[in-house]
Amino acid sequence: MTTTAEEAPASGVSDGPSSARRSGRVMAAVAAAMTLAIVLGYAFVAVSFTIPSSPTRPAVSAAFSPYFTQRWNVFAPNIMKVNRSLQIQVQWREDGELQRSEWVDVTDAEFSAARGIPTPSRISKNSFNAAQAYLTRYQALSAEQRDRVRDTFIRRVNDGAFAPMDPSALLEEIDGLGGSRAALVSYLRYDYMLVRFASAFGSAYFDRDVERVRWRIEHDRPNDFLHRFDAERQTEPSYTTFGWRQPAVAPSDEVQAIYDEVIERYTGR
Repeated sequence: MTTTAEEAPASGVSDGPSSARRSGRVMAAVAAAMTLAIVLGYAFVAVSFTIPSSPTRPAVSAAFSPYFTQRWNVFAPNIMKVNRSLQIQVQWREDGELQRSEWVDVTDAEFSAARGIPTPSRISKNSFNAAQAYLTRYQALSAEQRDRVRDTFIRRVNDGAFAPMDPSALLEEIDGLGGSRAALVSYLRYDYMLVRFASAFGSAYFDRDVERVRWRIEHDRPNDFLHRFDAERQTEPSYTTFGWRQPAVAPSDEVQAIYDEVIERYTGR
C-alpha cells in the first residue's frame, strides 16, 4: 500500500494570519490619518471663527456659514424682540360730568391670572393676541391714515351731546387719505371689535356704565442678552395711543355677566 504525502506550500506564498495582520495595520493607519485630518480641519475652522481678526476668516465663513451658522429664525421665523400689551382707559359720568379712569393693563391681568398654571386657558392670551392683530392692521395703513385713526372717532350732535361717528362716513373720510381700502376696512372692523371688548371689560372692572373707551399698546423691549440681569433698563417702554371711541350700544346683560366673572377671576373681587 502506497502513502502519498501532501506537498509543502510553494516558496514565496504567505500564510493567512500574517497577511491579515499586515492588512489590519494598513487600515488602522488610514483611519488614524483620516481622524487626524478631521480633527485638524475642525481645529482650523474653529480657530478661524474664534480669532477676532484673521485673513482666513472671510473665506472660511463664506464656505461654512451656510451649513454651520446658527440661524434661529429657521425655528422661529418671527422672533419677538418686543413685548406688547393692551391697556385700556374708560370714561363714565358722575353728576353729569365725565370721569376718567387710570390706565388698566389688560394683558398683564390676564397673564398674572394664568401664572403658575401648567395648562392655562387660551383666554389668558386674549388681549395679547388682539394687540398683535390690531397693530398688524394698523401698520398696513398709510402714514396719513395712521395719524387719523390715532385721533377720536366721536362726533358732536344736537344739544352738545356726543355720539360715535357714522361707520360709512368714517370709512369714506379715512379712505380719502390714500392707502389700501381693503386694509382700512380690515382695520376698522378690528377697531369696532376692540370698542366692544374695552367697553365690556371696563364696565366690569370699574363697575360703571362706560360711555367712552380708548386704548394704547405698550412696547416693552427687554435688555439684550449681555445685560439681561441688569436692574437698569436699556430702553424705556413706548406707547402707541389711540383716540376715544364711543360704543354704539352697551354690552348686553349676558355679555356683561361673563366679563364680571372674568374680572372676579383676575382680581378676586
